[in-house]
Amino acid sequence: MKNKAIKKKLKSIIENEPTSIKAFVATEALDYGASLKSFFKDVTSYGCVNGTVSSLIYYRDTHQFFDIYYEEIEELRQEFEEATGVPLELKHDLKNQLAWFAFEQIAFNLAAEFDLV
Repeated sequence: MKNKAIKKKLKSIIENEPTSIKAFVATEALDYGASLKSFFKDVTSYGCVNGTVSSLIYYRDTHQFFDIYYEEIEELRQEFEEATGVPLELKHDLKNQLAWFAFEQIAFNLAAEFDLV
């Protein structure tokens, strides 16, 4: 899928699902600065830990994200655990890990939808 088509889809997500993690990811992708394909490649290859997602670097930000999107994060976690048969291993800061997990899951789903992975 071409950059222009991806941009159009992302704007549509923001407009139609403004309070979702999907809209949050779409906004981050559009604000990334580099190409959209680079954004999705960086997130799906390296995750949030590498700093690609500037709004989810600090604990105060990941904790706020978790608090806002708690129900959606729980749905994603349960779906993941049911699909894999393996519980998520949470070793460190729970809110931080689950915020990153949710962002990465949605980014991966969008990347797959856009034929980028």
